[in-house]
Amino acid sequence: MSKAYYEFTCPNCKNSLTLEQVQTWAPLEVKTICNQCYFPLRFYPERGEADIRIEYIRKTAFLIHSAKKEEKNLLDWFRYVVGLYGVSTHIIEEDPRSQPDWLQKSLDGIRSSQFIFVLLTKRCQYTDPESELLKWKAPDKCYDEIAMAFALGTMLGGRDIFALVEKGVDPGRVLEARAWYYILDREYEPFQVEIEFFHKIDAYMGNV
Repeated sequence: MSKAYYEFTCPNCKNSLTLEQVQTWAPLEVKTICNQCYFPLRFYPERGEADIRIEYIRKTAFLIHSAKKEEKNLLDWFRYVVGLYGVSTHIIEEDPRSQPDWLQKSLDGIRSSQFIFVLLTKRCQYTDPESELLKWKAPDKCYDEIAMAFALGTMLGGRDIFALVEKGVDPGRVLEARAWYYILDREYEPFQVEIEFFHKIDAYMGNV
């Protein structure tokens, strides 16, 4: 089999991309992902052009995250990008009910969603009892929700979990032992994420 190399520009971030394609013939279109803004793209080899690939919504995910207002920019970006892959995200802050507490809203959100997203970000520092070093952790509520997701997933026949953990943040024992996760680097913008995270979402959604 031969390899073809195509150069084109991402229509969203204007980043220059090179696509390597193993092929026996020239395809009419190729699905790919921008390695700068992580938008799903559709590339047309004959024209040497690409457009943003917006998949229709097929699944709902419960999103475990920090609710600090400083996280809104990241949260909005994440929800918008995964929406392009066909995922509708549910967060407890948008639950209109006034009576249930956050615990019940989280349980209901996990039960009613088809899979789980985790977005762990820096909230506070703590001293690691083993190394005696200062480390970062996400809100305690996030780790509680992760444990609930695994427990309910076992009871309900499984809930896939896809996690992003900010660089330097403790993923927690449950997540570290039982789910794959990738690193999010927020030191500079645009946000830096291992692109394999989005490839896995694309494959899970049946887009490729």
